[in-house]
Amino acid sequence: MSSQLITVATRHTEFPFRAASQPYTERKRRKWRDDPGGEGPQIVRELRVCAPCATVRSSRGRGPVLRA
Repeated sequence: MSSQLITVATRHTEFPFRAASQPYTERKRRKWRDDPGGEGPQIVRELRVCAPCATVRSSRGRGPVLRA
């Protein structure tokens, strides 16, 4: 039997702008891209469970959302 990760709790997070944080290659030269940042959900806690337990958990809906 295989195991799966399920999300137990999330929170809303804002990610800041980061200049020259993502490297990429163009014509054998390494260049840097900016990371624009943004906002969205961040996983706070995950559990590793068996496949049948994950199916039961997903049919019940999402876990709690933590407020900062």
